[in-house]
Amino acid sequence: MTPRRADVVLALVAGVTLFPLSLTVAVLSAPGVRAVLLAGACLVAHAAVAYRRRTWAFLVVAAAFTVQVAVTGLFLVLPSSALFPLAVYSCAAHARRNPPLLVGLAGAGAAAARFATDSSVAAAGLGPDPWLLLGLLAAVVVAAWGLGLYRRTQLAHLDLLRERAREAAARATAEERARIAREMHDVVAHALAVIVAQARGGRFAPARAAEILAAIEETGRAALTDMRAAVGVLRASPGDGPPPGLTGLPDLVARTRDAGLPVEEIVRGTPRPLGPGADLVAYRVVQEALTNTLRHAGAGARSTLHLEWTDDALRITAGDAGGTAAAGTRGDGPGNGLAGMRERVTALGGILDVRTEEEGGFVVEARLPYPA
Repeated sequence: MTPRRADVVLALVAGVTLFPLSLTVAVLSAPGVRAVLLAGACLVAHAAVAYRRRTWAFLVVAAAFTVQVAVTGLFLVLPSSALFPLAVYSCAAHARRNPPLLVGLAGAGAAAARFATDSSVAAAGLGPDPWLLLGLLAAVVVAAWGLGLYRRTQLAHLDLLRERAREAAARATAEERARIAREMHDVVAHALAVIVAQARGGRFAPARAAEILAAIEETGRAALTDMRAAVGVLRASPGDGPPPGLTGLPDLVARTRDAGLPVEEIVRGTPRPLGPGADLVAYRVVQEALTNTLRHAGAGARSTLHLEWTDDALRITAGDAGGTAAAGTRGDGPGNGLAGMRERVTALGGILDVRTEEEGGFVVEARLPYPA
């Protein structure tokens, strides 16, 4: 609810609750024209509460309070008199100009004097000490004013926090845009420069067209791989750390074994650098193959993972056997399934083969060439 609507609701609630009571008390304690004046002053004060955050609304409530003081010393028994400290609080908390303390203390003095000297008060047998009444009314005014200043301080602090949050968000956005620009420049600029140079040279050397197109294809494939890696970095949150790679395979295999799937891991050959893109793809292939076995192979399954470092490529073979699930339960899931694996491997210039063995096992083979 907006502040404006909240003020209107407050005015309606206070009016429905207090005004009928005040009207009844006014008719009983000061019948005739004085009751009309008291009722009109109370009605004006209740209407001004709907605009209680404005200085003029406080002055209207003070004027209505002055009319009540002038009419009778019994105004303090009107329930609508509670609107005056509310107006003092609202003006101190929200209004641009802040006169409520002086006006409130003056009103407290006038009210105490009127109450002490009014004949109707004496006739009704109400005779508290004027100084005690003045102290009580002044304490109410000061308390309302102090609470208003405290609320004003709270609101100013909230505004400061919002402003700092907006500034921090703007700085974070600018820093993120700069980081993305750096990532895109590092990944794309060099590859595009090579492609443009090769294409320009091909216009003057048609005999070397096949060689130049092959170079452009290789450069574009490498740029696409690096782009995928860069996008993965940009999508990661600051606390995610580096993307996974083959160094994370022991933990992956251990987690799979803990999940109940026996995994036999066999590594042949001497490991060679794959580059960040291929390293991530190799990890994802193994991860997807093991996850596929866990989901679909059924009870009693076991998995075998082969990593063979050949002269020109890394060959990954992940197969399972012994499960009770039917082969028809295998297939590409939505998102990062077998189709996603094939797309990753193909982008690197590799080959992915997925097949079902005659014995019912499921095999995933991937060939990832080393970077030139």
